Amino acid sequence: MSIKTLSIYTFRNLTEVHLTLSPFFNLIAGENGAGKSSILEAVYFLSHGRSFRGHVLEPLIQFNQQKTILHALIETATQNEISLGVMKSLVEESQIKIGGELCRSAAELATLLPVQLLNADSFDLLNGGPVCRRQWIDWGLFHVEHSYGDLWRQYNRVLKQRNAALKKGGGAVVRCWDEELAQMGEKMALQRAYYIDQIMPLCNNIFGRFCDFSFYFQYERGWDAKIPLVEALQCGLARDQHLGYTSTGPHRADLRLTIEDKPVQTILSRGQQKWLIYSLKLAQGLLLKQQTGKICIYLLDDVPAEWDDQRQKTLIAVLQDMASQVLITGIDLSYLQELTADLPTKMFHVEHGVVTDECVEELL
Repeated sequence: MSIKTLSIYTFRNLTEVHLTLSPFFNLIAGENGAGKSSILEAVYFLSHGRSFRGHVLEPLIQFNQQKTILHALIETATQNEISLGVMKSLVEESQIKIGGELCRSAAELATLLPVQLLNADSFDLLNGGPVCRRQWIDWGLFHVEHSYGDLWRQYNRVLKQRNAALKKGGGAVVRCWDEELAQMGEKMALQRAYYIDQIMPLCNNIFGRFCDFSFYFQYERGWDAKIPLVEALQCGLARDQHLGYTSTGPHRADLRLTIEDKPVQTILSRGQQKWLIYSLKLAQGLLLKQQTGKICIYLLDDVPAEWDDQRQKTLIAVLQDMASQVLITGIDLSYLQELTADLPTKMFHVEHGVVTDECVEELL
């Protein structure tokens, strides 16, 4: 699974860009503000139907324009080609097309094009709120467990109904949602726990290629593990009525990362924490490939230049082992160009929103 061609129209400062990408490594160099991160953002948008920089549409569309269009030609594992396009407009209804056919759900984009982003905000996975860690788990389950996406959507639909009933204060109405919510919540918690058990050794194997530590996942499912969720909902009804929302369930889950029962943040240096975050994301791509045969595309916005040669080589080796397509941005990527010299690599340069193909090495 890789992007063969990428076309971008009036997206941020990119007026019209057409790229033919390597199925493996693509190095995108340029000064800050040149537009190199916008290329990654466009790929992310094609996968998620939204930006990683926020949900407001207007800043995405070039000044004095009314819409932006993103298009990619995807090459599948069976060497079939599928076109994928997204049009977002300020004045007309937005459109998503797969294979030339309109589709309604952005989830179809994610299914077709698994994409992982690693940038400065990735630190939120360790230091941000529980929602960041739930999203990490849910991304993995969405791609490896066929039924999980529907289960997640159904749970959140019922959760909204229960919260609406709580705001109205009707205890009897609230309780009528408890059984359904609990049934789906128990399934979500079991699937999440199973996924964590599967991915933890993969994470530690990658992390252990650089650091002499092993870490442990402590999954907190969002309610007291000693009682069923339906009982926890009923016991917390008075509190929930006071708060006006459901305070118990898998939507309140968290994942704690520890080393010898201590938070990893208290043990690891900042550089080691960066490698841990990379390990978590890389392990998801590895598990995806093992269980489904799909290849995850990685977007790396400014790979830490302070990493020594060994860690940089390890990163390239892991990505190469997974046969992942990779887009990497940076101001000066000459050090990475040397590391990928024997691999299929393309080099691009971005200046004031204009992208040029500087060199191509197809060493197949």
